[in-house]
Amino acid sequence: MDAISSEFGSEDVRRAQLQSALSNITVTLIANSFIASSAALLIYDERGTSFIFVWLAGIFGLNAVRLAHGLRLLRADASHQDPEKALKSLTRLAFVAGLCWSPLPIAFLDSIDSRTAAYIVFIMAGITTGSIIQSLAYWRISVAFSSPILAATIAKLLLQQNTVDLVVATNMALLMAMLIRSAVISQQKFCVSHAATHQATELATSLRLAHAEVQEANETLKRLATTDPLTGLPNRSVFNQTLASLIHEQTPVSLALIDIDNFKTVNDTMGHAAGDEILCTLALFMMDKAGDDITPIRLGGDEFAVIASGSDSAARLMDYVLMLQQNMKDQSGGLHNVTLSVGLCPQDGKQRSASELFAATDRALYAAKSAGRDCIRSA
Repeated sequence: MDAISSEFGSEDVRRAQLQSALSNITVTLIANSFIASSAALLIYDERGTSFIFVWLAGIFGLNAVRLAHGLRLLRADASHQDPEKALKSLTRLAFVAGLCWSPLPIAFLDSIDSRTAAYIVFIMAGITTGSIIQSLAYWRISVAFSSPILAATIAKLLLQQNTVDLVVATNMALLMAMLIRSAVISQQKFCVSHAATHQATELATSLRLAHAEVQEANETLKRLATTDPLTGLPNRSVFNQTLASLIHEQTPVSLALIDIDNFKTVNDTMGHAAGDEILCTLALFMMDKAGDDITPIRLGGDEFAVIASGSDSAARLMDYVLMLQQNMKDQSGGLHNVTLSVGLCPQDGKQRSASELFAATDRALYAAKSAGRDCIRSA
């Protein structure tokens, strides 16, 4: 039995056994007290002995202690209590309760032929049967309660040296053996079932976590595939997809290509860290000032693009690149002539493909550079 218990006796299973043992403790002890009262009244009615009420008071007192202990365990936070220790305390109290019931058959069980004796046997068998049937999760509590009662009842019946008493004692022993065996098997099934449920819950949780991790990894990969790692702007892949999609949908679109003037000089004289700072500063301003339907993009190196869509895309794009030029001048303070050259191809009613629009804008950018840089040229 201990091997069975240890096989499935994880702390989580023990906690479930404790909760099961405590679930009906109030009803169980009330029924126990009612049965004890019925037995006491019957014995007093037939025997007239007042000792039975002393016994009844002891049963009531012990039931009150068991109830208070059980309710205290119920109120305790399950995550902070030791389930093994709690189950052992309930088992000890159940054994003491069984000992308190033992005087009943010892003192008042004569021949089974008498009405009182038959009723006592019925009570002893019934209360132990009910206790064992209830303990589907943890059989030790019910066996601890039942063993003293059964031992006292069967021993007293055997001492009567009566054939009927012997038959009844034998039948009680067999019945109780079957019930105890059923309780042990029920505990096994409870532990296996709860362990399987716990494992299934852990597996479901692991799957949810794994799914979340996969989603997060996919989002990270998507972000890496579509985002420039230095500036955080969308990259050339997004540029190609966005521009092609807008033109395919025949949405009015204007395009600007932007180069940072004298950027190589900054890298050569001040280092790449200074160059990266200029790129990030420009990108941050581009993202901050981008309004609806304006998408700033880093194509690579010191080359940026801006896609504007909508009926007034050309005007909004012109205002946007003018802000970028002025901001770059303010940020650089004229150092190394860090300015912006811009090529712009506004929506002019012509149906261009994505490659044609890009080529026209690139020619406008080349014209801006040829004109001395720090200017805007339109295709």
